[in-house]
Amino acid sequence: MPRRYRMSQQLVRLNASLSKDNDNESDSDSDSGQDETSVKSNGSEAVRRRALEVVQHSSCPGPITGKLGQELHELDEDEYQIFPSCSVGVPIPVFLPLDGHSPHVEPCVQRPQEYDYWMRLMAMYKIQYNKATKRMKQREKKHQENIYDIRLFDMAEHIAGQENSFFRDSYDYYYTGGNVNTMPFEDSNLAMHVSGKKLNKLHISSINSEPNMWQTVHSEELLETTSELFEIQPMESFGVNHGHMFMGRFLKEISLYELKRQEPREEDEPESPEYQLICQSKFSSEAAPLTSVCQSLGKPNILALASQDRTLRFLDMLTQQDVAKHDVCWVKELKHYTSTWAQLMPADRSTFHFLTQPVLLTVDERCDQSLNPCFASSFRSKTCETFSCLGKGMNPNLLYVASNHKLHCLDLRLLGKNINDRTVVTWTHQMSYPPCFMDTLVHDGSEYIALGGPLPSDLRICELKGSLGQLSDEVFSPALPYAPPSLQEALDDARLKGCIDVYTDLTERVKACTTGLRFSRLESTNDQAFAQLLTANSLGDLYSLRLTPRDDGERIQEIRTGLHTTEAIRYYSSQVQKHVQSRKLHCTEVQSRPQMREIFKAAVNRPEPDVKPMIIEHIDIDWGIEDSEISDDESKSSQEPEISKGKGESKKNKTDKKGKQNPKKNMKKELTSQAKDKPVTFNFKKDKGINRGSWQKSAYQMARYKDMLTVRMLDVWDMEDYDPARDVTREMIEEKLPKELEPENRMASWLDQLSSEPAELRLVVGADEEPERLNPNLVPGTNLPRLYGAMTSEYTEVPIVPAIEDYVDPTNSFKTEQSGSYQMPSILQPGENTIIECGLDINPPPAKRAKTKHTMGF
Repeated sequence: MPRRYRMSQQLVRLNASLSKDNDNESDSDSDSGQDETSVKSNGSEAVRRRALEVVQHSSCPGPITGKLGQELHELDEDEYQIFPSCSVGVPIPVFLPLDGHSPHVEPCVQRPQEYDYWMRLMAMYKIQYNKATKRMKQREKKHQENIYDIRLFDMAEHIAGQENSFFRDSYDYYYTGGNVNTMPFEDSNLAMHVSGKKLNKLHISSINSEPNMWQTVHSEELLETTSELFEIQPMESFGVNHGHMFMGRFLKEISLYELKRQEPREEDEPESPEYQLICQSKFSSEAAPLTSVCQSLGKPNILALASQDRTLRFLDMLTQQDVAKHDVCWVKELKHYTSTWAQLMPADRSTFHFLTQPVLLTVDERCDQSLNPCFASSFRSKTCETFSCLGKGMNPNLLYVASNHKLHCLDLRLLGKNINDRTVVTWTHQMSYPPCFMDTLVHDGSEYIALGGPLPSDLRICELKGSLGQLSDEVFSPALPYAPPSLQEALDDARLKGCIDVYTDLTERVKACTTGLRFSRLESTNDQAFAQLLTANSLGDLYSLRLTPRDDGERIQEIRTGLHTTEAIRYYSSQVQKHVQSRKLHCTEVQSRPQMREIFKAAVNRPEPDVKPMIIEHIDIDWGIEDSEISDDESKSSQEPEISKGKGESKKNKTDKKGKQNPKKNMKKELTSQAKDKPVTFNFKKDKGINRGSWQKSAYQMARYKDMLTVRMLDVWDMEDYDPARDVTREMIEEKLPKELEPENRMASWLDQLSSEPAELRLVVGADEEPERLNPNLVPGTNLPRLYGAMTSEYTEVPIVPAIEDYVDPTNSFKTEQSGSYQMPSILQPGENTIIECGLDINPPPAKRAKTKHTMGF
């Protein structure tokens, strides 16, 4: 898959090549005129190039192409089918590791992400260096003296700090081949698969023909390895005492293992495992990582190793010495490609198929020259096809080669350097990433090819008929590449029906990357399944996809999801809860702090700081007014009509004077009078419950939880006095709060609490007694004691004159205007306080501002 920063460079080169082709065509046709066919071809090529630049390449379908056999099959209208002859079921788990938790750090994605990040920083350093070089003065002279900008050294340091300088791609091609395989052992078949965070824990399980959980025979963690286990291959024994052997490929070493069954021991000896795994030998490569390994067909002691420095080693496992070492860089076509990936597959006694992204070679350990190279279509055209993996079937003359867009079935007997010259049948698989895993199976005259990629949805099954024939014209494919129902589809359908257990986290579990696949034959099954396809993911889960013969009615239309997929999801979730251990909660450390309780209690009991209180003397005054049951609101309402009447009379007088009436004012008066006649309504607040936020919990609710955090919280806050049998209600809170009266009853209750006169300072006065028997030591009308007593006083008698308008008293020295505002002197002594009553308006209304007339223009 091309990257974004590569795509721009490739498009520039493609545009340059197209412009050159157009210039050459215009020069050659200048005399004879432009040909119409060339214009049409250039237009179609431009449209296709534009589509490939914008649209994802995996979304472009393509028909099945091939030789004569495929063409004859397409002309036969009777044999029309869309799906292959076998039906594939939904994946069913047969092994789940104990430590297979999700979500997790995906090991299949780490290297592409690190390389992508490294390339971004590299591009940034390059841009900064170019900008600094342009601003440099006398740069040519400085470059001659080897004086450069400091960012050049940053780039060199960044290049030297790359962990794996050989990896350059958008997917992890080290997993090519897969870490799942089968091996015959005595009378049964065993499956080898891995699990763990680094995929270095090897499991060996006995294969069961029924869709049940498998029994693990032996499990062992492979220590002292450079990386995860990328590939597992069974081996033919090359020694005298060697039994069942297999090899595992890591990043920089190859390990050979032997599986033995332990002999039964005596009863006194301690129990030992039934099987034993022995590492026979180990071959390492310090120069460059290893990408592929295979064993020779005719010589079991010869092992071929392909490394990323483009070297091919032939190793003798008995003597552990190199037989031959070839450098593949002598192929001129490989020098222009940055990818160093390669895959090996045995072809004959001393020959091997050597596959790289641009070319397929046949190499011999006895010579340095390659035999019959076959190049990809992108080598001499503008397509983007690159090879990704190899596969071999029952026919030794056929070889399957998968690329990022297609799957080719090659006939090795045909000659030609182009892939189309040797292709018998070609499928367009429409996978998102290039295929990394391939396996084949023959059943009932058909050969099924399984393709797999890093994504769990990238799984295709192709069918080829006539593969066992001697002629290539008999080979054809009856159906398009088939994508079996995935766990993601079954999970989406089950979620719509509400059949999902949220605690199993299947949403993240089904997204784990695929790390290998392998066919396994079945015999005497209940569901007529003739084989099963084993797939493994990066969590360590192993699934089984059962292959059964397809009915004639299902060759055109099939039911992908339904009750059968829902039951599979239910079974999957139950097995995850049963076999996978629950992950420990990673939270902050919770410790018991009993000292904090004492600190909180001391803070509550701490006395308040001493503040000098403000002395306020409360004085009760007897106004001589009898208490009445009429409230202040009623008295005000009774006084309002009189005031309104007075205002109305004055307005009437004004209207009489003017002789006119304003109808708008009369309407307002009527509306206000109607509003006053309506009964008064009060809006009482609704009784709401206790408002607790999403984070608030009562002590009763907290006591129902049994986790560690809840116990610690109740312990810290000293919640020992609550009743665990009931929850806190609103009535319990209102009992401890002071009761508040309604607004309309507050004034009446306050007046009822006022006493007319203290009992200790007032004599009891009867109904018939005179008021002179009041306490003589108090100021009349108050409860204030008399501090200063007047013994004698001089006074003059003033005669009372009747109120006659024309009479003027000659002794009155005050004017009439002053007599209206005269006040009696206060009888309070200095330092005494009382309520000041005055008939005058203390705060008179402010004077009206005089109106100013403005003349226009000033």
